[in-house]
Amino acid sequence: MKTYFLVPKLRIQNANAASSPYTVGVPAMTAWLGMIHALQRLLQRHELLQQIHLSRTAVVCHSCELQVFKEENYYGALIGTANPLKKSKKTGAFERPPFVEEARCHLTVSLLMEVEGLDGKDVEIFEEKARQELPRLKAASGDILVKPEECERWKLYYADEYDENDERKLLRQLMPGYAIVERGDLLKHRDEVDALDNLLDVLKIRYHANTDEQGKISWQREKVVPDGWLVPIAVGFRDLSGKMTIEGQRSYDYEHHFVEPLVTVGEFVMPYRCNTLNDILWEYQYDEQAGSYVCQNNFLHKGED
Repeated sequence: MKTYFLVPKLRIQNANAASSPYTVGVPAMTAWLGMIHALQRLLQRHELLQQIHLSRTAVVCHSCELQVFKEENYYGALIGTANPLKKSKKTGAFERPPFVEEARCHLTVSLLMEVEGLDGKDVEIFEEKARQELPRLKAASGDILVKPEECERWKLYYADEYDENDERKLLRQLMPGYAIVERGDLLKHRDEVDALDNLLDVLKIRYHANTDEQGKISWQREKVVPDGWLVPIAVGFRDLSGKMTIEGQRSYDYEHHFVEPLVTVGEFVMPYRCNTLNDILWEYQYDEQAGSYVCQNNFLHKGED
């Protein structure tokens, strides 16, 4: 029997939608798992919760509103906030700083966390402390908007990992929504093709012009990879420099590394399409030898009948 903490339909404002230097959309998986890790550390401050571990997390998106100027059939520039205001050296007045694009989104997500090391006698304490600490955190740099009565719906649930029906009851509570899963299996790694080109090939959409007998032209849309709702997602970092020390780094108590983001293919799937919770749960994996920190997911794609 496994224990899960469900946070349904959490509203987040102004989350960071720039998940990597070249992708804009749903926040990176590192942001979600980083928030859960921060929550874990806050809960462990309590004497009775020092042994708990939030080992895996599922993210189910219900809505995502990217802050952009919109016109019919066209998405324009990002909407910037121009913060903070800059004080003019000439006049002393505050004015807008030079324009820097910042990708933001308002979204609603459900978070399902696997809880390990929780004694049955400490269930009420865990729920109480989680309801206190989670709203104080930043979710992908965004603000969590929650009412006291909404916190009461944040509860612990139990599911037998060997009972498919037991887990599907919990999956149904995540509907309607789209769970983010990894589809790195779609990438065709070819030596003669750049890794970014491999990623773009999977996401590519082609349009064909068809002409009928009357000479009328119609356009047909075709995906190169005929799978589901595919998106690029940032899932971690790769070390570029190794351990080093530089002047002015944020903290000298921790190792400093220059890294690059790791981006792969993700898919939005309805939870009812998954047979087990393992299909949507993410966990982080650190490989010191390879110099990689990666958020992993074990989604098993099931072909259409």
